[in-house]
Amino acid sequence: MRRVLCCLPALLLAGLPGLARATEWLAPPAMYPPDTWQGRTVAVVRVLDKLDAHTELLNVPMGQDVPYKSLTLHATSCLQRPATLPADSAAWLDVHDAHEGMPAFQGWMAVAEPATGVFQNPLYDVQLAGCAGDAIAPTPPPLAAATVPTEAAPVAPAAALPDGQPAPPAAGGTGAAPVAPPVAPQPPSPPLPTPPPEPADEGAAPLMLH
Repeated sequence: MRRVLCCLPALLLAGLPGLARATEWLAPPAMYPPDTWQGRTVAVVRVLDKLDAHTELLNVPMGQDVPYKSLTLHATSCLQRPATLPADSAAWLDVHDAHEGMPAFQGWMAVAEPATGVFQNPLYDVQLAGCAGDAIAPTPPPLAAATVPTEAAPVAPAAALPDGQPAPPAAGGTGAAPVAPPVAPQPPSPPLPTPPPEPADEGAAPLMLH
């Protein structure tokens, strides 16, 4: 067991180059701009009766009046965010109460910001719950295909001059190794003089040293 534990770091280090070669680049997710909306045909409205605490969801089709007790709800437009953006919905609603002296509401209601449109009524509370139905205008355009990033090729280090300063790049491109200037040919050296031949010793007796 100890041998296996001792060899484990070496095995992990040996497998790192293979893991680096097997890395696959993924394309970034395609997303719509933050101001993109999708139209729907039905506005889903939540109505709270403050007298008995009863809550009911009402489907209000575009251009139609939907009654609820003394209320009449009318939706002109309902928009929601596309799938690539954070969920949100907004609708233009007209809400009228048949009781005398009750103020009406006309304007935008948003799910993410309920304080932007408030129906002030002592008997009912009306809020937008979302959009439903078929997709209508405005329709978001098709998403553009995202390109997969490619790994940049490593750049070779620039060669240094004898004094330690980096050499300037070549004129043909950046990062290329500098080309050494051609060396001028040296003139051939003159031939060495030939030593004179030694005189021949014909008939002389050998010199004897005592």
